Amino acid sequence: MNVIFDLGNVLVRWDPVAIVRSVIDGPGAVRLAQHLFVHPDWLEVDRGSLTLEQAAAQAIERTEVDEPIIHGIYAAVAPSLQTLPASVEILDDLKKQGHTLYALSNMGQVSAAYLQQHASFWSAFKDVVISSRVGLIKPEPAIFEAMLVQFGLVAADCLFIDDSKENVDAALALGLDAFVFQDAQQCRGELQARGLLGV
Repeated sequence: MNVIFDLGNVLVRWDPVAIVRSVIDGPGAVRLAQHLFVHPDWLEVDRGSLTLEQAAAQAIERTEVDEPIIHGIYAAVAPSLQTLPASVEILDDLKKQGHTLYALSNMGQVSAAYLQQHASFWSAFKDVVISSRVGLIKPEPAIFEAMLVQFGLVAADCLFIDDSKENVDAALALGLDAFVFQDAQQCRGELQARGLLGV
């Protein structure tokens, strides 16, 4: 089976509030995280149409937060993407069972380059599609279609794992098998139920 993994909150930690708090802690951390990471500008970073520098400049103007703080928060994003060991163990087990592994993730250029260089699991993937490299983002059907073309796969031969129900629903609509990732134990159970991993 071809198993396609999302990255954030599946194989690596993604915690915007913790990222903000690593630079400036206080009662406004949650609100600032929303302003920076739950905002159309951040989607454009994921799409590759805004650089981090451009997004930072617009965030400084929008939030009136001091420039060093905004730049510090954005600089902290990539190093915050720490591996989730129990999930990587699943990757290793799938590989041992002979399954082919891929990744499809909404992620900016800087974060993707960081993981490609530093994440031990990256080499487990036969191929990877990163949103900012193709100018498309999940859950747009076009990114799944582009992924299938790039990987040389048909939807019916693929299983997609993502922490977003919206992204999973988009994959299902295109004929992939898919499920929402909650945690490593649940993920392993879903894979066992499909006969992809031993009990």
